[in-house]
Amino acid sequence: MNWLQKNTYIVVLFVAFLVMGAFLLITDNGKTTYEQIEIQHGDTLWTLAEQYRGKMTTQEWIEQVKAENALSGEHIVAGHAITVPVNSNSIYIANLKSEEEFHSVEVAVKNQ
Repeated sequence: MNWLQKNTYIVVLFVAFLVMGAFLLITDNGKTTYEQIEIQHGDTLWTLAEQYRGKMTTQEWIEQVKAENALSGEHIVAGHAITVPVNSNSIYIANLKSEEEFHSVEVAVKNQ
């Protein structure tokens, strides 16, 4: 007991790590994966959300993209790459290559 009283900062740090770990395990449903995409001319977060959001609401998806890429607003620039959440229930089996870019084609969705 004497050791605990002398090293309370270690105990507090250990408890904080346990609480954070438990929080992550409880809140993470493990269904969101991320993909890095290059922004094309004319893309907006709203149009990208319609393509990649899955069952998330558009606003939830945009907030996740902003947090993941440290964006302060909804302004994105063509030619830059951003990381976007992708519905992991979607199965992507085909990538069509055009002259300048790759497109993922969603061909099936798993039933839950």
